[in-house]
Amino acid sequence: MKPGDTIYIIPSLSLKYLRLEELVGRTATIVEVRGSFDNIKGCWVELPQEYLGEIEWYIPYNSIGT
Repeated sequence: MKPGDTIYIIPSLSLKYLRLEELVGRTATIVEVRGSFDNIKGCWVELPQEYLGEIEWYIPYNSIGT
């Protein structure tokens, strides 16, 4: 996973905790990976369309599919 990669947002408890379940099923482009390769906590991603007035969102690692 690296900036520029396209990901698919999948359901997870972390995403539910952040109240971002509505993003499930959307694609996004990674902007910034947080943490080291072995300990990725999540990524900042850019959505193709705004959600709640924002384009960039933090997506937990366990909600990132390829």
